Amino acid sequence: MTTRGGTLPLETDKILAKCPKYELRVLVVGKSGTGKSSLINHVFGIKQQVVSHQTRGICKIDEEITSPDNPHLILHDSMGFEPGQATNLQNAIDFLKARSAENVAIQDSSPCCLIPHAGSRVLETGDEQFIRFALDKKVPLIIVFTQFDKLQSLIEQELTEEEMDSDECEAIVAKRSEMKFAEICDPPLQGFQPLQYARTSGLTEGSGVPVDHGALKALVDTTRDMVKKSIWFVTAVAQRTSARAKIEGSIDIGMQGYWHGLASTTGLMNSSLKTCLKTIHFEIIASWNFNDPDELLTNGAFEQKMYSLIQFIVPEDNKIRSWFDNVDPFQTLMGIGTAITAAAAPVLVAIGLSTMFMQWIGSVYNKTPEALRCLMAYICDLTLIMDHLFLETLDLLPPRRLTQAHIDSAVESYQTSSAAKVHTEVRMYANRATFAQIVKSNNAEEKVKDIIDLYCSK
Repeated sequence: MTTRGGTLPLETDKILAKCPKYELRVLVVGKSGTGKSSLINHVFGIKQQVVSHQTRGICKIDEEITSPDNPHLILHDSMGFEPGQATNLQNAIDFLKARSAENVAIQDSSPCCLIPHAGSRVLETGDEQFIRFALDKKVPLIIVFTQFDKLQSLIEQELTEEEMDSDECEAIVAKRSEMKFAEICDPPLQGFQPLQYARTSGLTEGSGVPVDHGALKALVDTTRDMVKKSIWFVTAVAQRTSARAKIEGSIDIGMQGYWHGLASTTGLMNSSLKTCLKTIHFEIIASWNFNDPDELLTNGAFEQKMYSLIQFIVPEDNKIRSWFDNVDPFQTLMGIGTAITAAAAPVLVAIGLSTMFMQWIGSVYNKTPEALRCLMAYICDLTLIMDHLFLETLDLLPPRRLTQAHIDSAVESYQTSSAAKVHTEVRMYANRATFAQIVKSNNAEEKVKDIIDLYCSK
């Protein structure tokens, strides 16, 4: 993303400028066959052949693995720690020490991922030594068990014929698999506290087992709780599994900047509303990190779509007719009603942009109820459209180039499902108290979070 004309200085740029070339480094440790490549592919959207470009089972830990499809990430691949072989373990420890020596405080380092071998022993001696070193140096470390589906298959084979024919078959397998996992994997980890771990399913190529997206999201969420906010933000940007992580990263960083407290902020003062909206637009888009080399999300056409959507939230109810022509049949589109139909959605575009609205956003930002509604609606609308777009492209691995069709589909999906309800929530909030009462605290910020949480994908 290179085009940033017409915005205020961006919080995302400030954060990413403090990071190395691709912002986030992750050291992945595991033997060949444990599912490293598939895990990286599904979490970060990096093509498997990019990760596995070297001779099978051979990798160089200092070599940077990058992909033009996800420029916010650098991966380092370490072979697992074979019994009786100390070289790989020492290389991994030396790598972490060297990163610290390069003025990257090891306490602030990016996370490491250790993938145990799917064999008879959960952790090898080398794994245990690496864990102790990482915990001692406060390196964020997560253990990932990548083949939970294999355990489920074994449990399923042990079912009785009666259990196999039962309607509760899946529930029985799920419960026993969890119990068996705890029995096998929990004891070896008990001596390493605090230690975080997660598990995944369906990452083995050719297994036919569906990818457990819920487990991958849990992995990302666990990582979030392990690292500091600045590192978490670039982690959220780089990962391509959890929409929730994208949303939280966007809000956590964005709310620290120019719209903290929304209408009460002074960061937007002396700028036009259009500049404020463009700044919000770039901040939110940056955190989602779609594969968008054509900059379809930051071009004027998409901004016009956003303006067409939020323009209805600005005028007071009694001024709507002076802003728009022939709006009576379509009041639900403006958040005055509570529903919107698929048949009515195209009307949003057909009505066109109001001249009054375009003149209004060209004016200098002022603390008014109209400005509050506009900023709240823009943050909610754009974030939730990104959420819909994320769902549109979630299963496209590796994430393919974003198309206009993807964007149009996401916008229409949001329009027909939530847009009017979101705008109604914003109007009701802004009308229930005086403007002075609202801006005395961060109530508007919390309301934005609540609305997004209510209407985002779960």
